[in-house]
Amino acid sequence: MSNINTMTVRVANRKTESGQYFEGTVSIAGLKPTKLARRSDGSTQFPTRAAVTTAAKALAKSIGYSDVSIEDSSKPTKPSDSATSKVAAKKSPVAKTATTTTATATASKKSKQS
Repeated sequence: MSNINTMTVRVANRKTESGQYFEGTVSIAGLKPTKLARRSDGSTQFPTRAAVTTAAKALAKSIGYSDVSIEDSSKPTKPSDSATSKVAAKKSPVAKTATTTTATATASKKSKQS
């Protein structure tokens, strides 16, 4: 639970082919959630979780917040292979049905024109 003088930051761990980095998303009442960026180069990617925390504390101090609440993001960064195959399996019958219906409708139009 956060009070009026606490800024909430959600930290996400991202993995890429070249390595791993952290991102921070700042939530301030009345504004959309926004990614935390470094002042020096504007990058939203931080090498460590501590770097995100330090940047969040500096931002909170500069805009008048007395405390920072850090939350770990529970969102998965990549969908699992099984979830992807389930989505593809669900979409396949629909696509085949739509194609069949369209082909039938086209054939009906051609026969009516003749």
